[in-house]
Amino acid sequence: MSKKANHRQPPNLFFEIVKGLGANALTSALLVVIFASCFTVVQITHLSRGELIKQDMLLQERDELDLEWRYLLVEEEFYSQHARIEEVAISQLKMKRPTSQDEQVIILQ
Repeated sequence: MSKKANHRQPPNLFFEIVKGLGANALTSALLVVIFASCFTVVQITHLSRGELIKQDMLLQERDELDLEWRYLLVEEEFYSQHARIEEVAISQLKMKRPTSQDEQVIILQ
């Protein structure tokens, strides 16, 4: 019984497949095109994932810069307030408001 089972199997399946592909040129050409398209799909997928990673990094950087911009706007608002300017003028620049005696009126003719 084991002789019959061995007799039914081809000696080498790989060589049989290659022999069948060699007999038909169109099948071989289609097989080459299929493999080329498979490798192209893998390459394009790899490049797409790389670009998506770059996009995510750029979006994260944009969010960080946007947050920093908002902080700078708040800081600008703080420093541009009239009371803050007046405080800096009095404390650091030793400025004071003019009194009525310090005012001079100039009449132009």
